[in-house]
Amino acid sequence: MFKSIQAKLVTIYILLILLAMEVVGFYLMQSLERYHDRKLTESLIINAQLISDFLLVRYLPPERKLSVNDSTIQEYIKQVAPSSIKYIAVMDEKATVVASTDETRFSRGSRILSPEVMQATFGKQAEDIRQDPNTKKRYKYLAYPIKNDGEVVGILYLVASLEDIYETLNNIRLILLTATFLALLITGFLGYALSNTITGPIREVTKRAALLAEGNFDQKIEVKSDDEIGKLTDMFNFLAGRLKATLEEISEEKEKMEAILTNMADGVIALNGRGEVIHINPAAMRMLGLERERLEGDFAEKLKDILKIHPEDFQKAEKTPLEVLVKVKDGTLKAIFAPLAGETKEAGYILLLQDVTKQQRLEEMRKEFVANVSHELRTPLTTIKSYAETLLDGAMDDSSVARQFISVINDEADRMTRLVNDLLELSRLDNKEIKWNKRPVRIDLLLREVISKMMMSARKKRLSVECEIEEKLEVFADRDKMEQVFQNVFSNAIKYTPEGGGIFVKAKNIGNQVCISVKDTGIGIPKEDLPRIFERFYRVDKTRSRELGGTGLGLSIAREIVLAHDGEINIFSEQGKGTEVIIKLPALV
Repeated sequence: MFKSIQAKLVTIYILLILLAMEVVGFYLMQSLERYHDRKLTESLIINAQLISDFLLVRYLPPERKLSVNDSTIQEYIKQVAPSSIKYIAVMDEKATVVASTDETRFSRGSRILSPEVMQATFGKQAEDIRQDPNTKKRYKYLAYPIKNDGEVVGILYLVASLEDIYETLNNIRLILLTATFLALLITGFLGYALSNTITGPIREVTKRAALLAEGNFDQKIEVKSDDEIGKLTDMFNFLAGRLKATLEEISEEKEKMEAILTNMADGVIALNGRGEVIHINPAAMRMLGLERERLEGDFAEKLKDILKIHPEDFQKAEKTPLEVLVKVKDGTLKAIFAPLAGETKEAGYILLLQDVTKQQRLEEMRKEFVANVSHELRTPLTTIKSYAETLLDGAMDDSSVARQFISVINDEADRMTRLVNDLLELSRLDNKEIKWNKRPVRIDLLLREVISKMMMSARKKRLSVECEIEEKLEVFADRDKMEQVFQNVFSNAIKYTPEGGGIFVKAKNIGNQVCISVKDTGIGIPKEDLPRIFERFYRVDKTRSRELGGTGLGLSIAREIVLAHDGEINIFSEQGKGTEVIIKLPALV
């Protein structure tokens, strides 16, 4: 019933009228009741004053008191009792009945101890309304003190029936109920007629909207008024026209987008939030070798098997694009997953496929070259070291100059051996073959130790070294590997800083990370070379790097070690002004 606006409006009208009539009726009945009660009280008080004055003049001269044996008082009150007063009783100052209009109710000689009479004995006029327990009728009781020179010499007790008043009020209440019923009928009829003028156009708009939802956009409603309903109808007509035009524009844009996707060289796959394929272009079909497949059946499952990625992986991915390499029959593809974010949640994912077979082969060749060169260099280096040790054992003339020279050869052989080991280590890092010996390490002590070892090299170039290292900086790391990282970074700072320059080392705790900064005043790195600085074998100035002993592997190894410790390493540099290397490692709590 209450699903329609019309029923709600009619119900509201009826409830409003009912509420108004109830409020008016309640207020009117209360007012009438108070009015009649006040009038009756005033009438009783006037009669009480008249009777008490007459009693004082005629029956209570000075020094005389009311007596139960005085029958003239009873005759008098019977004569003067008005019809509106049911009972009259005259009592002395102790509330003993002297005379009454009804001996059965108030017999002479009896005492009345009602609350209003008790108050009258103290000289206060009092009244009360009570129901007779026998007749169940309501009465108004008034106890009026009779005073002579300020002293209570008697009490006049008047009792009036309230039944006539309540009968009148009941008749008025019946009239109000009848008027309320008639008002509700009229209101219901008028409310139905009025609400129909509102709901009629709304029903028409609803009907046309249903046709609009079915795809019939040629809908127009006649505007019959200039009120809110008319404006709603006019807005519906405008909406229908705009919707038709918008859908045509969307259709054109969709055709353009499909043409772009169809002719793209890269593969594009659109997936929903559950990882199900909702669109794939021909390039992606070709790259994945699925030219003859169709977007039906278990195609989505086949794609998941090829990519080795499932919907759970999509949901765990961060908001940034996720890149993975996918091996296919003819080569290698780079798959870039980017979340397709809506206003409140992710609506799906976009998968971009790029053929990186050539780049991947070059990278594999470079890695293979590193491994092969490492193994090829190790044998002659071992031979050089053995020959130098033989010379040191006395094969040459025992000359201090010759021994010093041979010692230098031995040191150089050790340095080249470490270089070969770096090549092998890089290969092991790539193949995940490194066995880490991680334990709590005091980074501040390790840094000071590395700086102490390399101070000789710095002093040879007259470089100033300033340190600002906090105490008790502890991380969970492989001490030897981290020492290798710091030595690499510090040696680069010494190597590429001209004589008379400076190196600044800082280490401090930032939140839950330990931050190490090595800053120099060296030659710096060109802006265009910074993005490739961590690439293997990449050198900014190849000629000068060779002169200084650079191979292009040190920073790559350092980066791999830092990443294996869940840290990060970044380089900030400006050509001619110096370089700063910042390493961040998780602090040990």
